[in-house]
Amino acid sequence: MRLLLLLLLVCRPLAAQDYESLLKQAQRGDPATDFSALRRAFTRLPGYNGYESPPQLQDMLKALAASDWGTAENLAHTVLISNYLQLDAHYILLLISRRKADPNGEKLHDFMLRGLSRAIRADHDGSSPEQAWNALNVSEEYSVCRLAGWRMQSQRPVRQGTRQYDRLTVVNAEGKSFPIYFDITEWFGKL
Repeated sequence: MRLLLLLLLVCRPLAAQDYESLLKQAQRGDPATDFSALRRAFTRLPGYNGYESPPQLQDMLKALAASDWGTAENLAHTVLISNYLQLDAHYILLLISRRKADPNGEKLHDFMLRGLSRAIRADHDGSSPEQAWNALNVSEEYSVCRLAGWRMQSQRPVRQGTRQYDRLTVVNAEGKSFPIYFDITEWFGKL
């Protein structure tokens, strides 16, 4: 029992160090950044919860929709303090960097969006449980759909063997409806 407690006390700080090291690598724009490892390290941080969204997320998206660029920028920076892997915040800061002709900001947020998106998709197409994309949390599922230009119609859990999935039915810009699957096994039922 003491050994287990000791391991838990040692592993938590190591998880935070691992995350911080990988995050710094990504923030430098290092092409060798392993975004899948970065995402896994994030899920091992103390306080990680796949059901929580950053509290500023909805206000940030509303500010973007209203073209309130200053508010959207401030909220996006605030969101990234608590979750640097949040797709919508990077997207908003990419748009703002372009508007401000800030090539460094544009390069960073484009790099983060592309790297995170590749890690989520992991060479899968999301069309079935076998091809499911990996989501860190519910809000990430919605971000992926929003950034693809899809409107969500419905969402339901699907269990297949020992794995748990979210099946989202989405509609694309042409009006075609289709399912997208996200593997949520790592955080499903863990509050």
